[in-house]
Amino acid sequence: MMRELADLYFQQAGEILPALEEAINHNDAVPVNNLAHKLAGSSLACGMSAVVPSLRQLEGGAKAGHLNGARELLADVNTQMVDVRRRVPDLLLQYRA
Repeated sequence: MMRELADLYFQQAGEILPALEEAINHNDAVPVNNLAHKLAGSSLACGMSAVVPSLRQLEGGAKAGHLNGARELLADVNTQMVDVRRRVPDLLLQYRA
């Protein structure tokens, strides 16, 4: 069950991150706010908290109507996501019993 949850999380993140990048590239704050909020919430729900601070900063800036530093924040999210994805298999081994 934990593996399925992780798979669903990474599938959703794999859909959200490109859409987030596209919204940033188009300087469109509304979808950046919505997408960052959605991914931050699912990250917290799944225990993938490493990506949350940058997502919350993206969300906050977008909510305020600006995307200053958004590309850098997205790069940080992507870096953290790689690290999280690398660590998850070891964590899932703890649930094998």
